[in-house]
Amino acid sequence: MTSLPSHPDVPPWLYKLFTGHQYPYVRRQAKFDRKDRQEDGERFEPTKEDICEKFWEIFPRCTTKMLQEVKVGMIVAFKELGGYEAGAYQEFIDHPEEFLSREYGKKKIKVNFYDGDNFVCTINFKVAGWTSHDDD
Repeated sequence: MTSLPSHPDVPPWLYKLFTGHQYPYVRRQAKFDRKDRQEDGERFEPTKEDICEKFWEIFPRCTTKMLQEVKVGMIVAFKELGGYEAGAYQEFIDHPEEFLSREYGKKKIKVNFYDGDNFVCTINFKVAGWTSHDDD
């Protein structure tokens, strides 16, 4: 678990999802919050502490959308299954597979996180032994 004093623990997968290089939203926000600049005018890269601080600013206000992957011919489409307001999906964070299985069943589910209208990151789950689109 990853935490700071006065912040709850979050699973490592969630912290990495938000702060890793695959989805740069949190890192960019941390970078552009820095006021100091290099000699060439470019902003400095954020430190781990900058990124952690920005994570704890952004994560608590994020909403989620749960989407089901649906194969339509040669195309993969997504059907919205539901969404959760900020702070209303702790059970998903603590036990994602069990939560998704209970709430949505045996499916391939994409979970998107948003900061207001801004996309932050996404993660895919193959829930409850999902093996193919024929299972749906």
